[in-house]
Amino acid sequence: MTTTMKTELFCLHCNQECLHTITYLGTYLKEVRCQECGTHIEMDRKRILETYTAEVIDRILTKPHRLTEEVRRNLSNFIKSFPIRIITKPLRVAKEIMEVIKEDKS
Repeated sequence: MTTTMKTELFCLHCNQECLHTITYLGTYLKEVRCQECGTHIEMDRKRILETYTAEVIDRILTKPHRLTEEVRRNLSNFIKSFPIRIITKPLRVAKEIMEVIKEDKS
């Protein structure tokens, strides 16, 4: 998921504090862009994808353990929410992957 936020940072090009747009790809910093002069710093795409891929694999491998812990904590809530999660989780994962692929093409 791509998210953006605006904040005041010191721009080395402008030599002053000004508004910057920070873009994240999931939890990873993708780009910082100065709104005054347009100077931007972009992170290495290959490294972001490698890290993102490793994170997804880790999430997949730890899912059974996380589900088991959830069952132990609150079985009734798990039983109520599980059917809808079975339907929506693949859609959410597909959306997340499509965002990463879309970012890769741009």
